[in-house]
Amino acid sequence: MNDKAKMRLYALTSITCLAWLVQAMLQDRQKGQMWSGLNLIFYGCMIIVILYTAYSAVQMWKIKEKPVKNDDRTN
Repeated sequence: MNDKAKMRLYALTSITCLAWLVQAMLQDRQKGQMWSGLNLIFYGCMIIVILYTAYSAVQMWKIKEKPVKNDDRTN
């Protein structure tokens, strides 16, 4: 997999996890269980995943593809 595909995968993962987190928080709020211990652990883990994948996507986006140097010398 090349860097461009990895960058897209990281970005898609970040967006998907963000949507999942928002959906879970809204459901938990309706149930009145938003601030339970297990939910807080889940929210924290999801935030870590979202931040890591978003950071990785941005870092890979910043890296420009380096041109390949052709070595025309013969041995």
